[in-house]
Amino acid sequence: MLRRFLLYHLPALAYAALIIGLSSLRDVRLPRVQFLAIDKVAHFMEYVIFAWLVFRSARHIHPAVNTDDAAFLTLGFVTVFAFGDEFYQGYIPGRQSDPFDFLTDVAAGLAAVVAIRFLRQHTRKITA
Repeated sequence: MLRRFLLYHLPALAYAALIIGLSSLRDVRLPRVQFLAIDKVAHFMEYVIFAWLVFRSARHIHPAVNTDDAAFLTLGFVTVFAFGDEFYQGYIPGRQSDPFDFLTDVAAGLAAVVAIRFLRQHTRKITA
């Protein structure tokens, strides 16, 4: 039980804490970059990793949780978390809530879930 928590659930919780920690940084001054969408790329990558960790956690909550259940739980959790994170940032001095960051985060979660499901189906066909 402890091994399962440390292996599957703790990484997702630690990554969530990291996201909240980064969102808590006040008056963040990032260097200007020629590539205007770098912020969205960073959000996308951040939440693809987060969705993967959440999926791993959801898949190992209980033996009865199948891939479809875990995908649904992951997308729901990532969506609620992303909304809460953006809402929270609106209260941090020097930060602001950005609905496009929220949409990027949800799109990343969806992309991760679709990719995970595709890879799981594809590898099953190869090994069968």
